[in-house]
Amino acid sequence: MDIKALNVFVTIVQKQSFSLAAEELCVTQPTISKMIRQLEDEIGVPLFHKGSAGRKREAVMTNIGEKIYQHALVILNEQQRIVETVTQVRALKQGKLTLGLPPLSSVLLSALIAQFHRQYPNIELSFFEVGAAGIEDAILEKRIDVGIILGHLKPFLSGIQIMNSPLCLLSHRQSQWHDREQVSLIELKEESFMLYADTFTLNNMIIQACNYVGFEPKVVCKSSQWDFIVKMVESNVGIALLPKIYCDQLDQQKYNVSLLENPNLNWTLSMAWNTTVAMSPATRAWLDIIELHLDEIRF
Repeated sequence: MDIKALNVFVTIVQKQSFSLAAEELCVTQPTISKMIRQLEDEIGVPLFHKGSAGRKREAVMTNIGEKIYQHALVILNEQQRIVETVTQVRALKQGKLTLGLPPLSSVLLSALIAQFHRQYPNIELSFFEVGAAGIEDAILEKRIDVGIILGHLKPFLSGIQIMNSPLCLLSHRQSQWHDREQVSLIELKEESFMLYADTFTLNNMIIQACNYVGFEPKVVCKSSQWDFIVKMVESNVGIALLPKIYCDQLDQQKYNVSLLENPNLNWTLSMAWNTTVAMSPATRAWLDIIELHLDEIRF
């Protein structure tokens, strides 16, 4: 069935006029009428009612015409999707994708980044590596395509949740928290905290939670490196609050891990983008990989 003829048919219905459809499609009205006749001959039924008293046909569909119109919309929509798919595939033969990756969570996506590169080797990958707060600002300011942010999404941002892990207290194996399965935040009032860099959203979240329950955490050091913080805990310099998914990877003979409560804090990560920006084919391809392989996001 001729796609062009279906497009003519749909245009006549939408314009409610043969002449206006001819103007819209930049062809003559006789050409429009001829294509409709050929379409009707092919399917074997009239699509429009004939005008009375010998007048030209009106742009009023017959009963079967109404049904065919619905099918035509589906066919034309699928044709458009095919065109868009081809355009995207062609676009993915070149281009650039800039990902915002916080140092504390970039390792989570290493397998998916490798897969993206295998599928789209000609797309240049660029990484913007700062804390989640800096990534959020960069997305809003349209300086990067997509990135990981922590917590709730601000207006003009949309995202796919990729992680939701509760925070745990990580302490030395022989500390007073030995074998405690759960610890309330207020109990840590006298502890020495090892926190993250000031640009990290997780750092601000911990400080705000401490303030909420009534104390200012005593900070002995700040770092952007999880491994360094963990080593300091092993050396009994202080305590740290880390996501359970990370604590589960540690040698349980060296540390004590207790679930934090009152309040419960969660390390909730989203792969976010700016909804006011037209999404590039590379960004769409990256998000498709994220959605299809969420179960592979891990340490």
